[in-house]
Amino acid sequence: MSMESPVSVFRRFPLRLVCIAMACAMPLSAQVSSSLQQVSLGAVKGQTVTLGTPSPSSQSLSLVDGAITEWASPISITVSWDVTNSPSTTVKLVGYFATPDQALSFNGTAFIPSSSIEASVDNGANWFPVTSAAVGGVGTPGGSILLYTSAPTEGANKVGTASVTFRMRLNLTAGPSTVAGIYSGTFNLMAIAN
Repeated sequence: MSMESPVSVFRRFPLRLVCIAMACAMPLSAQVSSSLQQVSLGAVKGQTVTLGTPSPSSQSLSLVDGAITEWASPISITVSWDVTNSPSTTVKLVGYFATPDQALSFNGTAFIPSSSIEASVDNGANWFPVTSAAVGGVGTPGGSILLYTSAPTEGANKVGTASVTFRMRLNLTAGPSTVAGIYSGTFNLMAIAN
């Protein structure tokens, strides 16, 4: 058996070799791309001051003209804050009645004013009527009370939590005289950083 020379093989398959040679010599298809464009992304966490749910959130008592009667349970609420990006401030808890002259109402015709409702933040050692001005725009003039003030929010205290407990009572020793009925009202709570 005789061997073919490379030249004769080349003559038999000239087109194949030319195609193979061209494929090897051609550059692969080049990738084409656009110019670089960018999207700027950001995220912002706003400063927060939040309140937990007061416990208990509802109470009642037996009303007695000419006497002081305390609601049975102290009220506890959690105040939390994250004021990392603000200058030094304090966090405050304000309690208030929307309509001080009608803090408690019976059928919309008989009222007990906020001046007859008192709060204590030191477990009953000192009592103050709910008659102060609004605090930092929170509350009602003549129907508010400051229940808590944090230490200045500096350093580690820019993020914090406080459990606030206060007591409330009805002081009718100076009036008004009330009519028989079920009186109700809402004592609002709001925390602020100012």
